[in-house]
Amino acid sequence: MTDSVLMLEPDGSQLRLVVSKQMENSCQSLQRTDIESLLEQSDYYAYSRLEEAIQDAIDYYNNSKSDAGQSAFIIAERKDVELEISISDDCMFAYVTLTGAYGGDRLTAQGLIVTLKQQRILRGVSKKRLQYLLQKSWELDPGETFTLKIAAGRPAVAGTDTRFEPLVADASQRILAPQDSDHGKVDMRDLGKLITVEIGQPLMRRIPPTAGEPGYDIHGNVVEAIAGKVIAFDVGLGTRISDSDHNVLIADKEGTPRHGLTGMAVDDLLTVDSVDVTTGHIDFNGAVLVLGDVSSGMKVKAGGNITVTGVVELAELTAGGNITIANGVIGRLQDGKPAYCHLQALGKVSAKFAQYTQIESGTDTELHLHLAHCMVKAQGVVRVIDPAQRHGTVTGGVIVAEGGVSARVLGAEAGIDTQIKLLSQFDDLKADMDALKAEIKNQEERLHQIVLLQMKLSKIPKEKRSQELANKVTDSKGQFMATLAEMKSQYQSLQQSYLQQFSAAQVEVSSLIYPGVSVRIADKEFVAEREMTACRIHLEKQKIVCQPLSTTRSQV
Repeated sequence: MTDSVLMLEPDGSQLRLVVSKQMENSCQSLQRTDIESLLEQSDYYAYSRLEEAIQDAIDYYNNSKSDAGQSAFIIAERKDVELEISISDDCMFAYVTLTGAYGGDRLTAQGLIVTLKQQRILRGVSKKRLQYLLQKSWELDPGETFTLKIAAGRPAVAGTDTRFEPLVADASQRILAPQDSDHGKVDMRDLGKLITVEIGQPLMRRIPPTAGEPGYDIHGNVVEAIAGKVIAFDVGLGTRISDSDHNVLIADKEGTPRHGLTGMAVDDLLTVDSVDVTTGHIDFNGAVLVLGDVSSGMKVKAGGNITVTGVVELAELTAGGNITIANGVIGRLQDGKPAYCHLQALGKVSAKFAQYTQIESGTDTELHLHLAHCMVKAQGVVRVIDPAQRHGTVTGGVIVAEGGVSARVLGAEAGIDTQIKLLSQFDDLKADMDALKAEIKNQEERLHQIVLLQMKLSKIPKEKRSQELANKVTDSKGQFMATLAEMKSQYQSLQQSYLQQFSAAQVEVSSLIYPGVSVRIADKEFVAEREMTACRIHLEKQKIVCQPLSTTRSQV
């Protein structure tokens, strides 16, 4: 039936179906399958079909009221492969989306290159990807789509900020590894000499920031690098910048060095054999070295570092620098309730072990043996592991650490409740960023209004223009631009802090995690319900990820 009533006629890129209708039309009606079969057996099977036109042809033939004759319908058309280019908002990436040809021409190298030039895609183009794209255009079924990134700019490499390198040892490096005497015994009293400096002795070197390395986008435009921040020395008490090298900080008096992040200080040193009821409490403006123990109920307060070669038991230590304890810190249970030892330092807290202790450190907190039933709040990292990585257990208590937690073992077989909290300041930082972003948007809108006013004034003839108003608009524009630049710089600093905090918010365990351990990162929480071997716990795509220290990964 189809041979007598249907005929295909190509017309350029279109395909015409000629339908012949006789007066003595047979009872057999025209079906869609008849047309489909005709197309499949023709050279035009790959053409893009026009479904409405096909239905019109069927209706025409099957309509008993229509007169005999012929009618033509455009039921399909030939289409070349379609190519669409999309460019990322920052102009750092270009993507090509292909749609398979409907009987038409495939992609050609010349056509692809012309299209890239029209879109000004000049740099970072991958020749291998272009070749693959050309091959893919022949493999695609009609109408099938395929997307491929074909160009990538090179992002700028930000410069490094000013760095500071200590030139004298930290007291904790000596106190936790005391020197042997000639008789093979540890001489704790020798530590007093080891942590002192002389006048003119170099204390810290400042390493200048770098400019960074510029990049480029796919259009060939230069992406300027952000230079590292210039950070000045924090010239502390008893120090000064060297006359011969402004990047070196030297001691201006004899004493014990106190380390800071961007500078140092030299404190007077008070040395005592022990702190007990016979000595009374100590409140000294410099550094304090205790060559023995700090007994129960005693208080030691120092403007600089506090170094204890013995044990601290149910005492209170407050330091403007670091607190370093050679042996342990001991609190205990009294009448079933914790009786805490208290350590508070603007710098680092270091000890071999601590139990039932409240610790607050301005930077890191480090223990070599164990941390048991303690309340720790650290602005830096909490490390509970010895250099040989043979010891280091966290059992019970609560740790709040802005720089992450590292330990050999977390928890205990008994399933003791052990809590770790990270990114506790995340919400405040995010709120500051959102508020500043809104201010930047408002500032940009106000600047845009000033620019429009300036353009409007420029169209007024000079003799009719108010020079005073023009000057005021120019000055306002300059002020708004300066303020906007400062706000964007502040936002960039906040964003950098956010990324640093996010990167640091992880718990790394080199041996075991027992049930009863909970890790809270921002508003997400992970609870160990079974024993787990060495792993890293961190936040990824709004989920807490427990990643074994191997190639496999699991999400919780």
